[in-house]
Amino acid sequence: MLSGLLALTGLTGASAGRLSAGLLDKVRAHDNAPTGVIVRFGFSDADNAQGRQSFKALRRQLKNTLAALGPKAGFVNTAMKRGGAELWLYQSVYLKLSPVQALQLSTLPVVDEVFENFKVQLPKVQASTVKALSAASAPTGTPDPLRAVGAPQAWAAGLKGSGVRIGHLDTGIDASHPELKGKLMAFAEFDANGDRVTGSKPHDSEQHGTHTAGLLVGKTVGIAPEARLISALVLPGGEGTFAQVIAGMQWVLDPDNNADTDDGANVVSMSLGLPGTSDAFVVPVQNMLRAGVVPVFAVGNFGPQPGSTGSPGNIPDAVGVGAVDTGGKVASFSSRGPVKWSGAIEGSFIKPDVAAPGVAITSSFPGGKYGVLSGSSQAAPIVAGAVAVMMGAKPGSSVPDLKQALFQSASNKGKKDNQTGYGVINLPGALGKLGVALASGSAGTSATGQTPPPTGPAGYRFCVLEGQECKFSGQKQVAFGAAGRYLSGLTTDGFRCTVAEWGSDPVPGKAKACYIKDDKPTP
Repeated sequence: MLSGLLALTGLTGASAGRLSAGLLDKVRAHDNAPTGVIVRFGFSDADNAQGRQSFKALRRQLKNTLAALGPKAGFVNTAMKRGGAELWLYQSVYLKLSPVQALQLSTLPVVDEVFENFKVQLPKVQASTVKALSAASAPTGTPDPLRAVGAPQAWAAGLKGSGVRIGHLDTGIDASHPELKGKLMAFAEFDANGDRVTGSKPHDSEQHGTHTAGLLVGKTVGIAPEARLISALVLPGGEGTFAQVIAGMQWVLDPDNNADTDDGANVVSMSLGLPGTSDAFVVPVQNMLRAGVVPVFAVGNFGPQPGSTGSPGNIPDAVGVGAVDTGGKVASFSSRGPVKWSGAIEGSFIKPDVAAPGVAITSSFPGGKYGVLSGSSQAAPIVAGAVAVMMGAKPGSSVPDLKQALFQSASNKGKKDNQTGYGVINLPGALGKLGVALASGSAGTSATGQTPPPTGPAGYRFCVLEGQECKFSGQKQVAFGAAGRYLSGLTTDGFRCTVAEWGSDPVPGKAKACYIKDDKPTP
């Protein structure tokens, strides 16, 4: 009978391509044990719905497709009742089927593909610094990684991500941590099948999720302390499944399952994936973008070899984030491009898009503690939080405008490479590209027009606040610091006003600035 079914469905023809190789091998081996599969249906955007209304269109399309399955609807409905899940963001369902049932579904014209539910995990760092610190070791002053990207200058102008919702998919969150109290809007846990875990309360199954959450919205360690989180636990113990992640993604986008209410994430931070390219993540990311949500994903810790990025961070339209060390150089572990896509996307692309500090980063740990972790996992929430600050500063900004502002203000000055992309992000510069001015070196006023620039060493004139680019031509004497404590030197054609650039911090915990004066008196 099996051989007849194989012949009937034409497994050597086009229909065989809709069943994954792993499932096909099980059919041929007469393995009839139920297995978790993803059934992906054809996607159509015929109604051209945009924004959050696209979620309603996606749900409607999936329900219509399931209703049109005909004779196969019987065992599909049975499987749905036994733990199946609707993954409307991907126009698919998770079902537990025998390989032969999966084969039968794969022959239907409405089915594009059937494949096994695969594992997704945190990108591990081989030589990461991982240690738990006591609550007494909470950082004092502004942490170096946030100063390195210019966060204090945005905060000084009152820009801290207010009104913005960040989707956070990770190992969970300790919402009672002092850094995170009052920052959690909603929490949900999902199982490997993509079903929501009933009665689950906010908790962290490991420590990674609380750490990344702190970098997003932490009171003292977060870049967007006035933004709020919608947090999905999709990686229990650091590992989950594709169905689990997609269920979490669609939930953070629309927590109440009602597209008419605007309660979902504006930007999504994910530090997870798998090496190489994965077509399965492409449609969910495209649908996220279609809704006007910014996807900010780690590119992985599979470096230093070229071509080592992971999905979904290496999807061309996603904001892929790499990690740099305390000197602003690409971290040894950070994944590099290029990435070659063949399938849902065709072509070779430069990745990552941008970079942020990701070596020995201090943030919150469960139980009111603090800890140090390294990875692109830490760089991604710093970038996602920066995007939240940008959104809060200029509500209504489009995804392309936000991405371009982020890219063109980064440290590589508009050029892109396969190590750090456009370079380390510069939050004040990105805000400036959006038309949100924080300070002017010539006029000497803040965004409100009331605050004068800080005073520097005698004979020097103010150039920029910490985290920005001090631009000039020729050779000049330069200084960096605050409150009467400065580092000085001589340089040519500009420099970045950061601790990383100078290699030392003259006034730890204080917001600093940079100053210049002509190397030789003007005749």
